[in-house]
Amino acid sequence: MLQEFLIKKVLVTGASGFLGSHISEAAHDAGYEVHALIRQTSSRRWLKHDWLNIHVANLDDRCGLSGVLKGMDAVIHNAGATSGFSEEDFQHVNVEGTRTVVEESIKAGVKRFVYISSQAAGGPGKGPFPKTEDDPDCPVSAYGRSKKKAEELLYSLRDKIEVVSLRYPAIYGPRGKEMLPVFKLAGGIIQPLIGMKPLYTSMVYVTDAARAAVAAAKAKLPSGSIYYITDGIDYTVEYLYDQIGEALGRRGMRIRLSFWLVSLAAWWTHEVRGEQTSFTREKVREFKARYWLASSERAMRELDWRPQVLPQEGFAKTIRWYRYKRWL
Repeated sequence: MLQEFLIKKVLVTGASGFLGSHISEAAHDAGYEVHALIRQTSSRRWLKHDWLNIHVANLDDRCGLSGVLKGMDAVIHNAGATSGFSEEDFQHVNVEGTRTVVEESIKAGVKRFVYISSQAAGGPGKGPFPKTEDDPDCPVSAYGRSKKKAEELLYSLRDKIEVVSLRYPAIYGPRGKEMLPVFKLAGGIIQPLIGMKPLYTSMVYVTDAARAAVAAAKAKLPSGSIYYITDGIDYTVEYLYDQIGEALGRRGMRIRLSFWLVSLAAWWTHEVRGEQTSFTREKVREFKARYWLASSERAMRELDWRPQVLPQEGFAKTIRWYRYKRWL
């Protein structure tokens, strides 16, 4: 029989980052005692709350983790490698790091383990129809393969601990840097479009993404469940430029660029100049799939969660925050 967990204490790994810091705040708003796990070298600029309990340990530090996990009711495992790493690095951090945290969670008697996964684990769709949890998975990147393997690991442990995996698309909002280049391009004179045909993607605003993670920590769910988390809008790059440009009060000239030229630019940026960004040749190869759409209908139905921030409001809030921080 499925039951809703009575949660009092929640540990958020990777809490110093963009999504992790918002998850910590969402868990606090939901009335939980929130604990943040960060590395010694992690920035604490988003963690300056007197209600937040901060712990320092690496994902491979079993002794440190076992002490932190004692008494926790739920773990929201957000820590992981996202871009700019080798296949081996992704496997080490995203798979072996997850293995260590979940095994120590089992030993500590944690009730629910929420894994922050990615749409990349499911891979692209084959047409302009949102992918669902019932569709076959086909990750096309090293990052996606590592997230998929971590999900499989957790599924194999579903009888020892209640596990839930949430697959997120691109997340945007205050504190986020991954989407910042798109906002800058949308405000420029020249607005490049990758490929000769439209690219489709799902997205979600960061506070909605954070609330979904907290909802998954307590909802009545079968152990091993997987959910896509999106705002339900089918985005194209043109639509992004339209919406962001409207919020900025600007409109530039749009030029389509071939994939080989964009791939060359990514190679130059990442491998020649050594800039550690998400703009890699592997990311460009992902774009070639064109259809990165996913449906969050099951999440809305089973997590008792709804996206609250839609594009016009979300982009405006993000732009105000970027400008306040002088990022834009």
